[in-house]
Amino acid sequence: MSSTTPIKALILSGGGARGAYEAGVASALLQQETFDIVCGTSIGALNGLAVAQGMGDRLPELWQTIARRDVTRLRPEVDILVRLWNELRAIAKEPARAKAGHLMHALSSLPHLKEASHLSQLRGLLDSEHVRSVIAEVADLSAVKTTFIVSVTNLSTARGDAFAFFPQGEADERAPFFFAEHDAHEITAKNYVDAVCASAALPPAFEPIVISCADGVDRVFADGGFTNNAPIRQAIDAGATEVTAIFVDPTATAGAQHAVDSIAHAASLLLEANTARMLELDLKLARRINEDVRLGVAPDKHYVHIRTIGPDEPITLPVLNFKDFSEIEKLMERGRRDGERFVRGA
Repeated sequence: MSSTTPIKALILSGGGARGAYEAGVASALLQQETFDIVCGTSIGALNGLAVAQGMGDRLPELWQTIARRDVTRLRPEVDILVRLWNELRAIAKEPARAKAGHLMHALSSLPHLKEASHLSQLRGLLDSEHVRSVIAEVADLSAVKTTFIVSVTNLSTARGDAFAFFPQGEADERAPFFFAEHDAHEITAKNYVDAVCASAALPPAFEPIVISCADGVDRVFADGGFTNNAPIRQAIDAGATEVTAIFVDPTATAGAQHAVDSIAHAASLLLEANTARMLELDLKLARRINEDVRLGVAPDKHYVHIRTIGPDEPITLPVLNFKDFSEIEKLMERGRRDGERFVRGA
């Protein structure tokens, strides 16, 4: 690419089932624009896979598959304990005439408890194979024609990493990226599915992914949302001069009050607070660098035009509710409308 040709990056953030909104926005943008770089985190990595492979028009079909597969099913050993716990609670609450039925159901679960004997070794509560099956069916590295970067959290080193793929002929962008992101790993046909799965492996829901790296060391990776929910920096390191970032949470929610009603909700809010703070710092840093470039005091940097798009109001769909496809369709349509409005106003 010549120095005068804009290098456009699309940033797809994490957000679980709320990523359906992001898919809707991306579908609308892709009707009018093409992107040289696609960066994704968590569910954004899965949306990004479709965009990078030229499958943006198939995003609704992909989300329908996710809903149909019920990707948030409990692992069998966890499911047994949950069912037994529910029966025991029912025995305590139900009137005497109904207790016998619940007791029989509880007793029928006892022989299966041996499946839960290794519960202490579990690293995820949900069966990750259902997510992997969706990703594996659509993943085709030979179809990727853009630079594709997914953010992950490297649990082995306790830091944020990335997996990146550069098409042939993009050597000018590849070398500076791996120099700047010295902990990044190259996406290959062998680790492509694993890299996307790792970016979306939200603990403790999903089990972290072990990937054999280029140096021969096996490392453990998990959801990139903990360390880089919106990989703007990686896009800039890959040479982007124009960045369009899609978020699934409103960018101005300061002062909003939340009723913390469960451990899961508390964990979700902690992640949301962390990702919001990371986004704030990333945008602040990018804008500060832009100002330095404008003033001529950053000769090794380049100006980056940054656009952001997100919902005006909070999305209420729970982050792990991938099963309710009627709500997911509504969310995709909401995103599509916002995307079309964004394009018209650009």
